[in-house]
Amino acid sequence: MPGRSDDLGKLLELVADGESVDWDEFAKAAPDEESRNLLRQLRLVAEVAEVHRSAVDRVVLAEDVIATATPLPAGAHWPVPKEHEGQRRIWPQVGETPSRDRGGSVPAASLGVWGHLLLVRKIGEGSFGEVYQAHDTWLDHPVALKLLKREAESRVPPSQLLHEARKLARVRHSNVVTVHGADRHNGRVGFWMDFVDGETLATRVSRGRLSAGEALGVGQETCRALAAVHRANIIHRDVKAQNVMRAHDGGRIILMDFGAGQFVDDPTVVGRPQGTPLYLAPELLRGSDASVQSDVYAVGVLLYHLVTGRFPVEGASQAALAEAHARGERRRLRDERPDLPESFIATVERALDPDPERRYTSAGEMEARLAGGSRSTTATLPASLPAAPTLGDYVKRAAAVAAGAVGLAGVLGFIATRAFETALQIEPDFYLGVGGVFSVGAQALLPFVAFWVVCAAVAGVVSALRLLLPHRVAATVRQRLSVLRTVNPAVMATVIFVAGALAWVALTWWYADIVSALWALRQNPEGSMGAQPSGAGPPWEVLSQANRDHAWYGGHSTVLSFLLGLAAWRWFPRLEARVDDPSTLRLMKVGTLAVAFLTVALPVITRRAVWENYSVAVYDSRPTLVLGGTAQELLLYASDEAGRPHFRVRRDDPRLRLTGETRALFDRSRSSP
Repeated sequence: MPGRSDDLGKLLELVADGESVDWDEFAKAAPDEESRNLLRQLRLVAEVAEVHRSAVDRVVLAEDVIATATPLPAGAHWPVPKEHEGQRRIWPQVGETPSRDRGGSVPAASLGVWGHLLLVRKIGEGSFGEVYQAHDTWLDHPVALKLLKREAESRVPPSQLLHEARKLARVRHSNVVTVHGADRHNGRVGFWMDFVDGETLATRVSRGRLSAGEALGVGQETCRALAAVHRANIIHRDVKAQNVMRAHDGGRIILMDFGAGQFVDDPTVVGRPQGTPLYLAPELLRGSDASVQSDVYAVGVLLYHLVTGRFPVEGASQAALAEAHARGERRRLRDERPDLPESFIATVERALDPDPERRYTSAGEMEARLAGGSRSTTATLPASLPAAPTLGDYVKRAAAVAAGAVGLAGVLGFIATRAFETALQIEPDFYLGVGGVFSVGAQALLPFVAFWVVCAAVAGVVSALRLLLPHRVAATVRQRLSVLRTVNPAVMATVIFVAGALAWVALTWWYADIVSALWALRQNPEGSMGAQPSGAGPPWEVLSQANRDHAWYGGHSTVLSFLLGLAAWRWFPRLEARVDDPSTLRLMKVGTLAVAFLTVALPVITRRAVWENYSVAVYDSRPTLVLGGTAQELLLYASDEAGRPHFRVRRDDPRLRLTGETRALFDRSRSSP
């Protein structure tokens, strides 16, 4: 070899730099066999180095080349950089068949290509798409390529795959797979994204369930990923163990597969529950739209599955799952894993609550609870709904409702009777007994109950009518109402309490003349009441004309008490579930219930004076009404005489005659007997 040392040094530099080498020319110039042997060894070393350096040659060496991919036609080559044009190639380009006489010892295979990506192996497949590990020859790094199946093009438009790519492109987060581009090559639409070297959580669970600590970490990172997705105005709709990967490089959790995802307010997905049925929230099985809360539910199912290997609700079909949800057939996490910390169980159970309003309002809120899992959250997280109730449970509930109704009737009856007896200065001997008190209370409560039932029916009809709204209108309404969820729960509770109290004050002031008349009757039966609302006259005159106004008073009180009771029953528990210390909210709830009670109790005070009928009696030619009685005596009230006196007479007094008629205390519509 001429200038052996210089030529050898130049040759080594070319090999080290990866430059093309004209080995034949060097072989011709070799002075002896020893030099030619050395050249052959260097050539072998160069070829091995080139295998590791060249992306093309690495794919040539792969044994699992995708046969379904489109190969380059014979004679076609990958573009060669201009600085290498004209240089001799050692390895064949894609589609060529190399010959062994070049000195190579590795056979080539047909290569699948898609644009500038070289397909290495299939790593996944769905109903309409297939995913490959590929190599980006422009950037020289591995990627994952998702292609629309050829056989699926007749039933799935290519735009659907690109729709998934657009959703992914809007999210940039370390826990969400990143999309790098989308294109169409050789008649096939696809997009490429990060290639994650790791395993899905489904694969991990197949080897054994996770500990609470491991699941906590997974849950936190999954919630962070979902928070980024929701911030991009996207609902994932298919969070499950198969779509969450754990990378081998550090164990990072990555959320993948947005094929079932939807943009918020997307009208094309109305009434089409998508996703894996076992992870679907119960409202989706009933036909409701996907929401942030339905994604939160799926995270709860994921964590439940990670630590148990099972699912909270199971069924052989979507219909069976819907029926199981309707019957409340849900496995409690405590029963499956009694060894788990109470805080973790409470967090998962809240995410799995059948009522979406009682779940976490956002993925970020759930992530915060998981992050605080080291401290007990038993007192701050609401218990989930009980299992399917038994007949005994229904009997107990019915008994509790009946006891509450009887108790309320007793309280209202006591208020009504004692207010009336005090206003008319009735002697204690003629007070109503316990039976009479409960009877008056039941009569006073019955109109309220009837009105409450009507209000509940109206609320149910309004709730049902919202299902008939166009999707865009319904979505707009939900979006407007969702703003309320961003309000501080304590502020919202205060607003409810203060608004209810102000409404009660306004209602009381508007109908104050009726209550004031009863009080003034006790102070001055004949005289005027002083400055009365709307220029009212003497108390007996006000009460004689109060029927119509008292009816409106009762109606308005019914509506207000219904709204306040609904707030205490439905709204306050949801607000309490959003705070760590619900004591302040519970105080507000008690105050709201107190206002609701006052709203009912105040109209009851004047009920006996306005509505109740009394027996008409004639005593010594004087028309009177019977206000009460004992075994031997009756208490008579001369409502038409000056001073409205009442007096006691014996039942056997010959001057006493009961007419058998009845009338209200101050009713002038009937002529005096």
